[in-house]
Amino acid sequence: MLSLLVDAGWSWAALAVAMGWLAGTWVWGALVGALALVAATVAYYVTDSFVSGADTDMVSWLVMGVPFGLVLGVVGAAIRQPGSVGLLAALVVPLGAAVQMVVLPPRPHLTFTPAIVLAEVIVRTATVLGAGSAVYRFRAERQARW
Repeated sequence: MLSLLVDAGWSWAALAVAMGWLAGTWVWGALVGALALVAATVAYYVTDSFVSGADTDMVSWLVMGVPFGLVLGVVGAAIRQPGSVGLLAALVVPLGAAVQMVVLPPRPHLTFTPAIVLAEVIVRTATVLGAGSAVYRFRAERQARW
């Protein structure tokens, strides 16, 4: 089940966004977002080469991961901003996960297994909770200003 969650694009995006959020500023967010994706990509492919012994396309993923990590790290740092900017930034990962669940759900084969069902339930629940939390925070900030 964990492999179904880690093999999703939204989970890699969530890593860069989370690191950007932890960094706090846009510049540091961009830097740590890119570094997080580079480190995760290297770790993934090194582990995969030991487990399966296959050649990897790590370099192409690193080349794509750096610019995406920069942008997603800035998105993570922007979550701390009040108002619509913070709301939109906070909705990037939940909406990305929701779209991916519709377009490319974690089903490596046609039959449903308990791991597939559990992975889908986890992602759908986290998506609703993440989006709901972002909207709740936005509305609470708005009411506090009035």
